[in-house]
Amino acid sequence: MRRTLARMALARRHARMRMFLLPPVWRGMLWVAASGIVFTFLNTIVRSITLSLDPFQAQFLRYLAGTLVILPLVLRQGYAAYRPVNMQGQWWRGAVHTLGLVFWFTALPRIGLADMTAIGFTGPIFIMIGAAWFLGEKMYADRWIAALFGFAGVLVVVGPHMSASGGVYFLVMLASSP
Repeated sequence: MRRTLARMALARRHARMRMFLLPPVWRGMLWVAASGIVFTFLNTIVRSITLSLDPFQAQFLRYLAGTLVILPLVLRQGYAAYRPVNMQGQWWRGAVHTLGLVFWFTALPRIGLADMTAIGFTGPIFIMIGAAWFLGEKMYADRWIAALFGFAGVLVVVGPHMSASGGVYFLVMLASSP
């Protein structure tokens, strides 16, 4: 038994070392793939919750879970480490985020999981557009082409169902993505 545990520990250590030997691009791709899997599970769990709860209750539970996750860090490092510099900007961001989550949790029980996941992947596209418009970040043609391909992919998944049972909730979900 002890020998088996030692072998398992050695195998884990070798796997970790192999991960660090990968080029940074490959490690990044693995992190993106892992986050896609985690977000799919998150969407599945949240969708099952919203089928039986009011959108505001689901949103409260999401904020409560976020608070429980961040609370040990704040207690350990102190509030000063997390104090925002621009409080007005934080309130504005919080209000926009809250409105987006209201849209998200309203549309969530009314559309399918695949459509919800596809629409959720439009978030980076909207972040790119917002960075160009509001922050003045310079955008090159290759980024816009990639964004158009990404959005076309979302439309391939969501497009056939736009007039089906989800209807207007697809637009509500899309409005919540940024």
